[in-house]
Amino acid sequence: MLTAHKPITQQIIIMEHKIYGKKDLKKPTFFQKVLGQKIKDNALVEINNLLAEKELATITVEDIYAIANQYGVDLLKDYDNEMSMFYKEYLTSCLEDKFISESELADLRHLKLIFGLNDKQIDEIHQELAGKVYKSEVDKVIQDGELDEEERQFIEKLQNDLKLPSEVAGKIYQTSGQELIRNFMTSAIADAKLTPEEEKELLAIAKNLNAELKFDDATKNDLEKYKLYWRIENDELPELHVDINIPRNEKCYFFTEAEWMERSIDDAAKTLTFENLRLKIAKGLYWRKSTENDKDLKKEGWQVVDNGTLYLTNKRVLFKGQKGDKIVLLNRIFDFIVFSNGIEVEKEGERHPFLRFEKNTDIFAMLLGKAISQLRV
Repeated sequence: MLTAHKPITQQIIIMEHKIYGKKDLKKPTFFQKVLGQKIKDNALVEINNLLAEKELATITVEDIYAIANQYGVDLLKDYDNEMSMFYKEYLTSCLEDKFISESELADLRHLKLIFGLNDKQIDEIHQELAGKVYKSEVDKVIQDGELDEEERQFIEKLQNDLKLPSEVAGKIYQTSGQELIRNFMTSAIADAKLTPEEEKELLAIAKNLNAELKFDDATKNDLEKYKLYWRIENDELPELHVDINIPRNEKCYFFTEAEWMERSIDDAAKTLTFENLRLKIAKGLYWRKSTENDKDLKKEGWQVVDNGTLYLTNKRVLFKGQKGDKIVLLNRIFDFIVFSNGIEVEKEGERHPFLRFEKNTDIFAMLLGKAISQLRV
């Protein structure tokens, strides 16, 4: 139980906030009356009523101890959370005007004293409640992606008014900045593209807010991919240097390790259904993908003919395999089907090959579709 302390002598200060309303004590049951048992939870009701009836500064540790002793409870052990809630209620009231005055500070210190709360508890409560107020205001200030000097001074004053440590305020500010950047990025890439203008705006927001661009590797890869999507759609196809001999007027757009597969049975029925993508490569030409339930091409009915390196140029699909080279001219391709594990190329005559590779099939498909459409212009 709380231990007794010597009476506190201090100047009487009128409590700034009247937030505690008087409550009725819980009534004992018949058996509790017979056995003379007291309802321990009524200790909390008594403390609440004490706060409601008396000026805060006149309430002493001894007053709280007397109530605890009357009900036979150890407040710090049995009702630690409830003691913190009394403090939280008062602090919440103090924060309504986003300013903690000196008299309010005095009230809060007194509550800490009479409830036996430690510094760690107080710091956690203050950072939680004042931090929410601070973050809410910071979010409003930076919502346009800019922070001018007047706004900077406002949040600095707010930090001081809320008595929020600089380290805590800094973390909250960075969190708000990161959330704004993520929200902007989510909106920007909703169409699976990242334009140069959107990228510049993203960098400008981070610079204006002095916020770091923190992305995990997967997000960074997605951003690079969406930048490339935009380039491809706008005829800015990447030109890659490769260690193979190609004519001067031929440009390589893509290469990867792959397998060349062909159907083992010519009239084998396709096991997947297909749907059109939103992206139209050129007038009258779409590239397709498998449905969400059948992402990979099923291997049944297919056999690996060769392993090697797959190249895509502005003229052809070139496969340099261990058994020799295979070429499919782009002007002989009339359709292709995109899977998560490769591309099936439908071409004039002969068997339609399936080019099996695991990564960046979407990019290959976009480049192939764009290269074909450019030939048909």
